[in-house]
Amino acid sequence: MIQRIQTVYLLLGVLVLAAMGGFEVPWSDPAAQRYAWFVPSVAGLLVGTAGTALGAIFLYERRKTQRTVVYGVQLLTLVLAGVLYGGLYTTGTLTFADPTGILWGRTVVLLLPIVAYVLFRLARRGIENDIDLVESMDRIR
Repeated sequence: MIQRIQTVYLLLGVLVLAAMGGFEVPWSDPAAQRYAWFVPSVAGLLVGTAGTALGAIFLYERRKTQRTVVYGVQLLTLVLAGVLYGGLYTTGTLTFADPTGILWGRTVVLLLPIVAYVLFRLARRGIENDIDLVESMDRIR
């Protein structure tokens, strides 16, 4: 299970999403104070996406199902990014810098959903390669 590269990508994607919870930007931002839906939405999407990706690791025997679940995880990651960016945009805090310099914490939080999406895409590509390999081996028999 851990020998497969898509398992590594899925685990890294889960860790990237979990790291998002360690930053204060989504939780103490003006969007969190202005909109009551912002924090529960971001927290729910974080937990749901990371949990589904973690569960997808254990579907390694059913590759086509795993591919479908990882595709769903990619969509959830896009929804998470949309909610995060949308909430920050509507409050005017979707910025990387202020007059004092670069806001590194905010920059990292804004990049983490993109990194997670790329990792989940790489995992799906690995799963598709496995499916193609098994199908080619079945043709040889």
